[in-house]
Order: sequence, then C-alpha cells, then structure tokens
Amino acid sequence: MGSIKWKLVLLYILLVVFVIVVSGVYIIMSVQRNQYRDTYTELEYTSDRIVDTLQTASLEEESDIQAVFAEVLSALMLESVNLDAKNIYLLDQNGDMIYYRDAALTQADLASRAIMDAMDGRKNDELYVHRVNENDQGVSVGDYARSFDLRYRSSGTDSTYILFIRQTLTEVENTVYNTMMIIITASVVAILVAGVLAYFLAGTISNPLRRLTRKTQEMAKGNLEAAAQETVAMGNNDELTELESNFAYMGRELSNMLREVNNEKNKLSTVFSYMADGLVVYDTEGKLVQSNPAAARLLGDRILYEDFDKIFAPFTIQELLESEEKTHTQLMQVDDAYINAIFVEYMEEEGVVAGLIVVLQDTTEAKQMEEMQKEFVANVSHELRTPITTIKSYVETLIDGAKDEPEVEDQFLGVINHESDRMTHLISELLELSRIDSRQVKLQLEPVDLTDLVKNSVDEHVFLAQQKEQTLSFVGPEQPHYIEADTQRVEQVLRNLITNAIKYSPKKASITLGMRPQPRTGRVEVFVRDTGMGIEKKEQERIFERFYRVDKARSRSMGGTGLGLAISREIMEMHHGEIWVESQYGKGSTFWLSFPLMDQKEETA
Repeated sequence: MGSIKWKLVLLYILLVVFVIVVSGVYIIMSVQRNQYRDTYTELEYTSDRIVDTLQTASLEEESDIQAVFAEVLSALMLESVNLDAKNIYLLDQNGDMIYYRDAALTQADLASRAIMDAMDGRKNDELYVHRVNENDQGVSVGDYARSFDLRYRSSGTDSTYILFIRQTLTEVENTVYNTMMIIITASVVAILVAGVLAYFLAGTISNPLRRLTRKTQEMAKGNLEAAAQETVAMGNNDELTELESNFAYMGRELSNMLREVNNEKNKLSTVFSYMADGLVVYDTEGKLVQSNPAAARLLGDRILYEDFDKIFAPFTIQELLESEEKTHTQLMQVDDAYINAIFVEYMEEEGVVAGLIVVLQDTTEAKQMEEMQKEFVANVSHELRTPITTIKSYVETLIDGAKDEPEVEDQFLGVINHESDRMTHLISELLELSRIDSRQVKLQLEPVDLTDLVKNSVDEHVFLAQQKEQTLSFVGPEQPHYIEADTQRVEQVLRNLITNAIKYSPKKASITLGMRPQPRTGRVEVFVRDTGMGIEKKEQERIFERFYRVDKARSRSMGGTGLGLAISREIMEMHHGEIWVESQYGKGSTFWLSFPLMDQKEETA
C-alpha cells in the first residue's frame, strides 16, 4: 500500500463510498419520510371520511353511537375506502374506548402521544411511529388521532369523541428495505466500477511519477542520459506530462552542462598534468592540496611529506598570506637545478583567501645558457688575447732592436705569421658558427654517395697521417649508400674528425674509417676510430660544447680552437643526423655519424 497508485485508488474508492453512503442514507430517509407522509395523508383522508359521515348521520341518543360507527365503517368499505391493515378505534373525550373493530387497546396504547394530543385538542401534524408487540414480535405501527364533535337531536347537545387509527407499517418497511437493498447492490457495483476506473485513473498519475522517480534515481547515480530521455504520452498534455517533459529538459541541460564542465575539467587536468612548469597548491595551513608531475620532477618526493615552510624556507605561508603584495618570487637551487618559484594567492567564491598556488619554472637551462655565454665570451677573449699578446710581444721585441739580427727577425716573423693564421682561423670558425646559429647557412642538398665520399676523405688525409707514421684506412661495404646532403658540409665534418684523430693520436697509431648500414631504421652510420689517448667518461658529454677542450694546453699547441666538434654537431643536425662518441680512456675513441638514407625511388630519380 506504499505505492501512490494504490493510495490514490483507496482515496478514490473511499470518496465514492462516502458519497454513496451519504446519498444512500439520504435516499432511504427520503423514501421513508415520503412513505410516512403518504400513510399520514391516507389516515387523515380516512378519518375525514369517517368524521364527515358520522356528522351527517342522524343520531338520536348517545347510546346509538357504537352501532352508527360500525355502520359507517361498513359503508366506507363498500365505497372502496381502504381500511385494510388499519385498526380503527372510537374513544370518548376521556380516552375510554367506545368502539374497536379488532383487538382492544392496552393502557400503554391509550397513553399514545397521538391520543394525548387529541385529548388536549391539538391536531396531529405528522404520523406518530413506534413499535408494538404483536404475537411476541415487534411491529412498527403509525398512530393517528383526532377529536371531533357530534350533536344529538334528542338532547340538542354536542359530545366530543376521539377517532384513533393505527396502521401497520410493514409495507412501508418492506419498501424501505427493498430500496436499501437496491442502493446497496448499486453501491457495490458502483464501488467495483469506481475501483477499476480509479486504478486506471491513478495509473495516469502514478506512471509519470514513477518514471520521474526512476529518472531521479538514475540522476542520483550520475546517469544523466537516462534522466534526459523524454517519454511521449499519446493524447495526454496534462500538468504531469508537462512536468515530466520539463524534467527531461532539465536533465538534458544538466547533462550538457556537466559534459561541458567535465570537458573543461579534463582540459585543465591535461594542461595541469602536462604543463612544463610545476604547479603546487597549498591550503592556508601549508598542507599540500594538489600538485602536478612537473612539480614532483622538480622538487622530488619531498612535496608529498614536507609542508610549505620546510620546502620554501625562509618564506612561511603565513608571511606570504599576510603580505600586501599579491605575488612573490624566489630563486631556489635543488641539487644541480635552478628553480624560479612564483607564489600567488587564490580565493574561494566568498572572496576568502584559500591558500597559495606555487608555480615552479625550471631555469636550469637558462642559467646554464647564461653561464655558457659568460664562458663563451671568456673563451673568445682568451683565445684572441693569447695570439694578440704573442704578436704584440714579438713586435715590441723587433722594435727594440731584434730586427737588426736577421735570424731572430725571421724567427719572430714566423711566429707572428703563425699566430695571425690562428687568429684568422678562429675568427673564421666563429663567423661560421654565427651564420649557422642565425640560419644564414643554406645547404646545397643533392643525392650523395656516402661510401664514395668517405673513401675520398680517407685518400685526402693519408699523406697527413703518414707524416706521423700513422695508418689511415677504410673498412666497410663497397656498394654505394646515397644520402641527401651538402657535399662540402659533410666533407667538413669528416675532415674535422679525421684531423682530430691524427692530431691527438701518437705516432704509429691506427686510424680507421668505416660504414655500417641500418636497414631497419633506414639510416647509415659512419665511424672514425683511433687508438689514441681516449676521452674520460665525464669529458665525453661536453666535448661538443664550444671552446671545450679535453687537454687545453696540448690542443692550443696543435692549433685547435675548440670549435670543430661544435660546428660538426650543428652541421649534422642540419642534415637530420646525429653525432656521438664512444671512448675508453687510454685505449682510443670512436666518433659516430648517423645519416638518413634516401629511398630507392629517390635514388633512381
């Protein structure tokens, strides 16, 4: 009975029953009242006929009243006056019986209200209904009484009499009972019909409510798509249907709104997760609320278990929150990394400060670039100052009188010429790097047989190697391997590697150039291997930096500038290639070059 449908059915049936009961009681009472009125009218008519007939009769003596009364009744019966089921009594003015046709009246009957009213001269306006015992059974009867006067001719006087009529109301009761049974039968049928109608009527109310209930349950579970589905009710456009339609519309709008919110949330989450800068959110107590992977990468796991004041000392979160400035910055050093921290307050909807957002920017590369720039300027200054100082000292010596000695003059001029060449070479390589950095170098790309190019480079430097009693050879496949490259630039890279191998390898060292195709990756690798002094592990990561030398004194004495490998790396990157070194200190080094191979279709074209 918990369902609203059955509650509506029960309420409707109770309402119908109430209406039927009230209507039935009213109908039964009305039928009974009409029956009593009809009986009263009939008894009044009968009494009027009896009294009128008696008053028109010629009565000589009072003793003749009984006989005359009996004759009047007989005459009326002959006139079809209905005297059935009526007990007619004639009483004197004191209530004593003068005549009765059926059973005599008892003392209780003589005390009837109808007789008392008649004795007092009052007229009965309505039927006095009560129950009497007849044959040990209760029977409903209706009493009617009236007083009237009769004149006797012999004495010329008037005598007052009371006419009392009692009628059995069995027929009236039967009529009321039959009416009541008809009403009960009709009521039962009406209640059954009303129950069926109420069931279907309640369904028109409960079904939309049940659907709304299911939709609210689905909405509570987060299934807004189900809540947004609209059920079409054929031929029904009532308030519940409109409510259901509005609810479905609300579900669709809410679903769209949540979808947009989730999309924005996903966007922010993606940006938050993959942004290069670290982002850490703290509450007003300095406890971690949220952080992204970049923050964990920059600060490590300490952000998970250390509060704000420990990580960002000497700053404290209370100090920053109470400060009038909206933003603060701090440069931190974590191990070898430099981190720029920016602190910004964030608010709740009510405008209350909720905590701090810390943006972490990795400035290590910028710091290293700044240091490299400083080092570059220092190296350039040093590299230029050394030959200039040498030239200046020799020139001053010549001015002071050394020019008068031909042998000394020739020696000094040779040194000045050598240092001038070093300066010219250094400036040329600096200009070359500057042009490469500013993208002013345009490659003349064309199909090049790398095998032939490497073999030619070996042939060009054989004589230089022989001067140091070194062997320079080529090993590898003889078949051509075509790459798209600028021939002069690739030759420049090979020349740098070969000359370095010759310079920094001892006499009778072995220098080998070779190739190694990589069909799976579509690339070809070239190596330059020597048996020189090798490079330590810590030095291998920096040898491609500008002006970096493993052995500065030895490199400078051999005419090196420290820019050859840096230029080689830039050229390889312009060819979408790679350069790296493998070396074991004391046993030699191997420099590798990797080039992308051309497709066979491009080669034949």
